[in-house]
Amino acid sequence: MTKIVLAGFLGMLLVAFVSARTWTDKKGRKIEAEYLSQTKGAVRLKLKNGKEVSVPFSNLSRADLNFLIEAEIASAEKENDKEPGDGEMEKKGSDGNKGGGIVIEVADPAWDRPVLREAILEVPIEVQEEKRGEFLYFSSANFRIVADGRMSSKGVLTILEVCELTKTYCESLPFGLSNRFKPVDGKYEIRAVGEKDEWIKMGRPEGNRSSFNPNDGQLEICLELFGLSSAGRGGETATRNLAGQMILHVSRCMLPEVYERNFMDWFTEGFPNLMNMAVYEKGKLDFTNVAEETKDLLMGKGSGRTPIFKKKIEMPKMSDLITQSVGGIAEEEGRRQFLAQSVLVMTYLTFLEDGGKATGLRQGLRYAHDFQKNQPKTIRYKDQEDLERQKAELKRLRDEMDDTAIAMMFRKRPWKEAEEDIAKLWKEKGLELIFPGAKNE
Repeated sequence: MTKIVLAGFLGMLLVAFVSARTWTDKKGRKIEAEYLSQTKGAVRLKLKNGKEVSVPFSNLSRADLNFLIEAEIASAEKENDKEPGDGEMEKKGSDGNKGGGIVIEVADPAWDRPVLREAILEVPIEVQEEKRGEFLYFSSANFRIVADGRMSSKGVLTILEVCELTKTYCESLPFGLSNRFKPVDGKYEIRAVGEKDEWIKMGRPEGNRSSFNPNDGQLEICLELFGLSSAGRGGETATRNLAGQMILHVSRCMLPEVYERNFMDWFTEGFPNLMNMAVYEKGKLDFTNVAEETKDLLMGKGSGRTPIFKKKIEMPKMSDLITQSVGGIAEEEGRRQFLAQSVLVMTYLTFLEDGGKATGLRQGLRYAHDFQKNQPKTIRYKDQEDLERQKAELKRLRDEMDDTAIAMMFRKRPWKEAEEDIAKLWKEKGLELIFPGAKNE
């Protein structure tokens, strides 16, 4: 992780771009202003009348945030090229903190953004339809449905909207997420199979309503198995289930490989299932009441829901939860409970901990992200013995990174203390979590 020693003052002063540019807020309002600097959570601008203003990152458009990231990179590169001198920033060398300055992390808008509670499509989706051979293609800005027959406009819009919203929301989070779908002709494809018989002919299990193949990066869904007609028409529950499945798959594809490789199912399955707690409305994903939605789901409140727990929720030790694999749980009920417990922990880390700032989670993920970024792309070795030695060392470093990143997610507290805080904050939301050895057990 890049660190810089600042002598005499706190904060990160970035290179000023002397030329003015147009800045746009989330409501589409525009101003001409000169970029001055950015600090944690805000950018400082100089208006045409000479007045200086501070604008939170949360108010800026995606284009503005991308500009700030580029400004951050340019500034860091310039500082790294400097020779240390009086009053200048110095890179931390092997002799540690020169001159008694304070070591801080380089600010980065991508990691300092707030955890938003909603995603809204800035403009309505425009669906492009075309026929190629026996298939119909329905496309939005980033996704394409490949259907084996005519689909209702509602079914098409639901799938494309939810996919676009999930991608947009995940990219807005300060967690280093990025899309790992493999595009085909510039779009991420979803194969929609209308009838169950055709789904089975394709070799897909009848018990699975959807399938994602990481090799070709294509998501497949069977409309009939969702309770929809072959054209995608159906009731509210079926449509909601379809939307939820889209959220699950798209958010899974937003997890970088380093997260999937180093964190167990409590995270890699807990995060997509947390995303599925959003309330989907036309053109909007709403996480405002995500804790309430999670509670209702676990307790079976709502149409068509089966309770996963009764009044109290028995939790495993956190040290056990983070090492558990859902595939290692034999009973279906046990798997459902494990996923629910994982969602509870992920909701805590994302929306409850530290007043909803997700401080620990973003620090841990950034540590893992930076670790991966600094790893060599190839291993150079003299012989097989040297190769095995280097591979073993790399595994050791990754294991250490895993432990360190998870410790940072939970603010480096003892597990018992973290469990108490999880239980306390969920109790405030109306859920009683019981960890082994807890006072209220």
